Amino acid sequence: MGAVTRIVGTAVAAGALVAAGIVASSPPAAASGSGPTIVRGLDEETFFDDFIFELCGITADVTVSERWTRKEFPDGSETLHTVRTFTSSDPRIPLEKGAATSFNSPDGSRVVVGKPVQLFDPDGGLLVMDAGWIALDATGDSVDMRGPHTFLDLDPADLYCP
Repeated sequence: MGAVTRIVGTAVAAGALVAAGIVASSPPAAASGSGPTIVRGLDEETFFDDFIFELCGITADVTVSERWTRKEFPDGSETLHTVRTFTSSDPRIPLEKGAATSFNSPDGSRVVVGKPVQLFDPDGGLLVMDAGWIALDATGDSVDMRGPHTFLDLDPADLYCP
């Protein structure tokens, strides 16, 4: 699994979990003209870190902490804002943080804005920060990207593996 998969996969998985929980627990969006339905949550989960094991050969657990807010609008559009932190049980692995807002259209297209990747050296200091926005069509393919996305040009092993 590549670094981009961990980041995007986690955001997509979090969105799916949020959506599943909201569909089961919240009322339908209000009639047109009224405000959005807003749901907030806080999740924390610890599990075996397949990403680090596959990338570095290191056996470790990772704790993912995430705060999120979802706003569902009467027209079928929604926003999902997430702030997450990946903390490894192995102190040699960098701390990873990310924050982004996804603006989702009823047709399935979306724009994601924020800082999806911030990696902090275990000894302190910022290793890399990826920021900007990306536009995705209804199938999830990138149609435009802006901002410094240096993370995509680097080998993840150089950043994550001690």
